[in-house]
Amino acid sequence: MTNKEVIARLKQKNWYVKCQNKQDAGLVLQACDDAGIKWLSGEKATAWDFDGSYPLYIDFCNAISGITGNLTGSYTGNCTDITDWFFNAIKNNDDNGKLTPQNTEQEHYVQILLAKMQGIPVEFWYDFDQIWDDSNSDSISISVKYRIKSKPTPIPVSRKTWKKITKEFRFIVMDKNEHFYHCKKAPKRVDGEWLLSEVEHIKSPLVFNSDGIDWRTSLTERPEGV
Repeated sequence: MTNKEVIARLKQKNWYVKCQNKQDAGLVLQACDDAGIKWLSGEKATAWDFDGSYPLYIDFCNAISGITGNLTGSYTGNCTDITDWFFNAIKNNDDNGKLTPQNTEQEHYVQILLAKMQGIPVEFWYDFDQIWDDSNSDSISISVKYRIKSKPTPIPVSRKTWKKITKEFRFIVMDKNEHFYHCKKAPKRVDGEWLLSEVEHIKSPLVFNSDGIDWRTSLTERPEGV
């Protein structure tokens, strides 16, 4: 969140900020969102994705009811330049220079990094195969789509029951229709189904309780020694 001092100044109007790149513009627009300031057209500040050249001047002049963006300077030509003050105030926010997420995308990447640091499984979108795959690297890339992997909800299979199942079948999985399958290898999953056709499998002759099981995280491996 933008600090109160910055919000109060932005609401006073009569200012412009010179943005040298897209990151600068993002900070200004997020601060405007936090201050409840919209574009002159009435759109939310961060709803505008500017792909043009920089520097970009974003201003909020006394004579108008919303912010504007220009490549040549202030909209009316007489707004106060608060560029240096604004970016210093943002950097020094409420936490003595501590960086904080400025939008939902940045917050998402913070959560992904925390998940990796805390040992929580993370998946990334693999464009080539069009599937979510496990992210085993310690690093993350802002050009990659990530999500925190759902917690496993294993099928309740007792050791006694496992002994009734031929040992070559090492996994049991439930599909979205609550049908159970024994598999020799762990099948991969795309968003809509398990890829059972890629592994040797049979439909389970046994009956399992499906209560509370999420089919997407139902893959259950045979315990060691059984």
